[in-house]
Amino acid sequence: MRDWRAKTKLFYGWWLVGALFCVLFNTGGAGFYVFPVFIESLIGEFGWTVTQISAAAALWALVYGFSGPFIGVLIARVGVTRTMLAAAVLSGLAQVAFARMQTLWMLYAGMFVLGFSVAGTTLVPSQTVITNWFTRYRGRAMSWMMLGIGAGGLLMPPLNEWLIRQIGWRPTWLVASAITWVVVIPVIAVFVRTKPADLGLLPDGEVFQGGGPVRRSGLPVKQALASHSFWLIFSVVVFQLDSQSAMNFHFVPFAIQQAKFSSQQAAFFLGMTVGFSMVGRLAFGWLADRSHPAVLMAIAGAFLACGPLILAVFVIRLGLAHTGVLWPYAVLFGCGIAGNAVMLPVLVGRCFGELHFSKLQGFVMSGFAIGIVLGIPGAGKIFDSTGSYEVAFLLCSAAFVLSSILAMAVQPAQHHARFVTE
Repeated sequence: MRDWRAKTKLFYGWWLVGALFCVLFNTGGAGFYVFPVFIESLIGEFGWTVTQISAAAALWALVYGFSGPFIGVLIARVGVTRTMLAAAVLSGLAQVAFARMQTLWMLYAGMFVLGFSVAGTTLVPSQTVITNWFTRYRGRAMSWMMLGIGAGGLLMPPLNEWLIRQIGWRPTWLVASAITWVVVIPVIAVFVRTKPADLGLLPDGEVFQGGGPVRRSGLPVKQALASHSFWLIFSVVVFQLDSQSAMNFHFVPFAIQQAKFSSQQAAFFLGMTVGFSMVGRLAFGWLADRSHPAVLMAIAGAFLACGPLILAVFVIRLGLAHTGVLWPYAVLFGCGIAGNAVMLPVLVGRCFGELHFSKLQGFVMSGFAIGIVLGIPGAGKIFDSTGSYEVAFLLCSAAFVLSSILAMAVQPAQHHARFVTE
């Protein structure tokens, strides 16, 4: 008897998109964007400095980034489902540990575990699934799936900020753990499957032809790692994702401590920034199936560069600390987040194929950790030393501009002649 997943009238790949949307809403929306709303509570209860807390976030980012290659290899060996389930269990346990936190070392230990668990439940595994299940509609499927992170980034920060005010920061972590056990883990177990062949299907819902199943193709890992394209993409990741993470982490402390916005306003515009990325993800997803992915990645870098530049020039330099300035920041930076999120896996897939995608995307995502040790804690150190984020924001803007220049040099089609099949 055929699996019920293979018998649905709607191509099961689209059911997977919906399931991964749900998972990423929680694991990505919370994992990438929620922690900053806890900073004021940690400072108030324990007296830790922004630099100390930023170092914990940098540790998270290092573990998250350097876990990428391991996650990619694990997926290749045991599949996406088992990898995501193991990581989700770790996430639920780490969230309980945060609720019982008493000392600074416990913060660092929790962030270490959470870094691995977020890596195992978000980008590399979910993007591997979409790359395997879609070819013609890959850009659109990737954008709809990545909307989960956008929706989570829109709703999770203000929701957690509200919960912290209502029940305290410790019970808020317990609520997050309950969601992981009751929602995330069952959805992964029931719906997520690594590739369409697992259900006797083909990518995009195509039907089998006389020649038999379509075999996956791509560039061998060693050849991909030796190519200029890989290292250009890797460099784009270093500059875009690291600076993006620094901005996301420090926006709330900047808005509250330097610009003197309320905690509600800070959480609202952090959420709106990611909320605007939802519209951007749809646009970039539609364009990804029609346009040059390297050019679109460069455009994303230009949008990202506008965000910190607005804060440095208008809010800090000119002193225009009112919410009217934060709206263009949210729109432009949100669109940059969208472009980066959608185009990075599409660009990797276009350059190197789907055969070894999980491994190569894992290696690419390790670039997230390169420089993050300087990015997030570095911005915190600049603020602690000078009382201002101006220099840090200008450095982030310059890094985004450089990423655009590097992205334009990537040529996705130059390796296709050397593709091999499994």
